[in-house]
Amino acid sequence: MAVVYGVLRGTVDKFTREDPAPGSNKSPHLQIRVVDGQGNAWRVPVNVRSGDPQKSLVIFHRADPLLGHPILDGLAAIPTGLTDLNTKPRSASNALDYSRAPLFDITMGIALPPTGPGADDDLQDVVSRQLSDLKASGGELFAFGSHFHDPAPTTPIDVQFGTKDGMHDIHMNQGNGSDHAEDNGVFNDGGLILRFPDHVTGLFFRFKTQFLPTDAHGNQIPGVSKEIPPVATPIDTPGDTPAFPNVYIERALVNPSGDDVSHEVVVIGNTTIATVDLNGWSIRDKNDATDGIVNVTLPGGGSVPITLTGHGAQLGNKGGTIRLLNPSGQLIHAVSYSKADAAIEDQFIRFNT
Repeated sequence: MAVVYGVLRGTVDKFTREDPAPGSNKSPHLQIRVVDGQGNAWRVPVNVRSGDPQKSLVIFHRADPLLGHPILDGLAAIPTGLTDLNTKPRSASNALDYSRAPLFDITMGIALPPTGPGADDDLQDVVSRQLSDLKASGGELFAFGSHFHDPAPTTPIDVQFGTKDGMHDIHMNQGNGSDHAEDNGVFNDGGLILRFPDHVTGLFFRFKTQFLPTDAHGNQIPGVSKEIPPVATPIDTPGDTPAFPNVYIERALVNPSGDDVSHEVVVIGNTTIATVDLNGWSIRDKNDATDGIVNVTLPGGGSVPITLTGHGAQLGNKGGTIRLLNPSGQLIHAVSYSKADAAIEDQFIRFNT
């Protein structure tokens, strides 16, 4: 697990590209200088190419706008500067987990090169354009990752930025192999959330060498975890696009009128023509409370409502996550919803992934 996982809140001051020379083995970064509300400067390096021997492209996800996630309701309460989340219970309301509390469709990533000859043709161009718009609008940046500190900065970029503190690991931090297994964790992922005056955008990054699903410690599961390839890349040959899960969370009644206990409903759907026995499957909430599914058959091409007992999983009205696990405890599908999604009584929330 990352040593000090947290979130940095501040405004974008400037940013600098790192364009590696042809044939270089360096893992380049887009370097961002962020200033917090006390005037302290921070450096946020964002990986734009992997450091693995294959020099893999970074897989990029943009949620624009970022909607329907409990992290949105807590942004205003995050103090300026660094918030150390190692000292707080982590959940979808204050930390990122690409798998357990989805912020985007994991199957729809795009692999972009770190540098290119033209405008808007590489990952640094795409992120820089978003940062420029954020700065011009007077918006704020929330950088999730790991804190680093250099009391006597000697690196050229820290001398240039006048910084000694920063946030790195601005990418998925689970599903790593043995080379970076020490970085794995649950609700430990990095990313950038840009809060504009009128909307929120999420910029998220992962590596081809990071496999999902992961176990309770964020590690790869032997024989289960697989690469989630990008749907498009201008350089690599695209792999097979992973399919949506055959059994998935379709809808949920999060806020029934009156007492919610024993009246909340999760609707499970089936994309295949085969009947699926859901006996032994389970539904898990953001606090890891679980409801087991007993004696339920899911028809081919159909869906079934599962009424929660009230003694296990509960769907909070202030935003949360819903996870569907098979009898082996493997995460099959997960969805997120915000406080705004749950505000209307007696109305199902429809999930698109």
